[in-house]
Amino acid sequence: MSAGPDLAIVITTYDVRDLLLRCLDALKKATGSLRVEVVVIDNGFQDDSWQSLVKRGDVRAVRGSSDLGFGGANNIGAQVTQAPIILFLNPDTEPEPDSIQLLTEALARRPDVAVVGPFLYLDDGRLDPAARRNFPNPVNAMHRFLGASRTLGKLLTRPYNEPPVAGCEEDVVDAVSGACLLVRREAFEEIGGFDPRYFMYGDDLDLQRRIFDCGWKALYLPTARVRHRKRKSSQQRPLRTRFEFYRSMWIYYHSHHGADPLLVKASVSVGIILFGAAAVFRRMLPGRLGF
Repeated sequence: MSAGPDLAIVITTYDVRDLLLRCLDALKKATGSLRVEVVVIDNGFQDDSWQSLVKRGDVRAVRGSSDLGFGGANNIGAQVTQAPIILFLNPDTEPEPDSIQLLTEALARRPDVAVVGPFLYLDDGRLDPAARRNFPNPVNAMHRFLGASRTLGKLLTRPYNEPPVAGCEEDVVDAVSGACLLVRREAFEEIGGFDPRYFMYGDDLDLQRRIFDCGWKALYLPTARVRHRKRKSSQQRPLRTRFEFYRSMWIYYHSHHGADPLLVKASVSVGIILFGAAAVFRRMLPGRLGF
């Protein structure tokens, strides 16, 4: 009897066919000797991603819905796979050779770790800031939005985006990016998977915060390198994207900061509403409308 897969790779895609196919083609070299099962949830209906997927023999294609968010689609992908480790991967990523193998090896070395993320770099070669993060809180969020000095911000709290570090040493962080997120199925199922209330944005932070609250750690692994052509899907619906960004911020804050003083909760809630309304309004200006 043949052994089961070592790793499940779950990709949720939305009308980015060319990027998706490039991502899928990179997986063989990126996974090395791992036995993998690949599931793609197609939430788009405007291009021929679905037709391209059903022709492939190396993936299982699942028809999603344009109203099914990132987390909800990923939950479906997790449910139809069986490997003990799951990699949630964006279609706008391109893993380098052996990168996914390195992520799984790091997880195997650290029984205290449930989440591992790579050196996720942008088109210009710089580290994607989302690859190394601290959990958001009212202070570091305000510091980020108002652009206060980095020195002042460090005096008050740990910054939301951890600065890049030199060298190739792995590092325990609060959270890595959901664009390439390796997670133990045990921990994923312990917390019930992604919260489907999030349509996009924040779902990966919420997932990792709940995993952290259960006693697990997250690891940033710079020796595993993955390219990220960021926001290619979200650019297609800019107004919806802005709205969902601030809606997710609201859900995250009220889910994880219920013990904050009443004045703080009121201030944060008003701030999210005002910042969100301003962002959506700017998107609604002539020539920028999109939903």
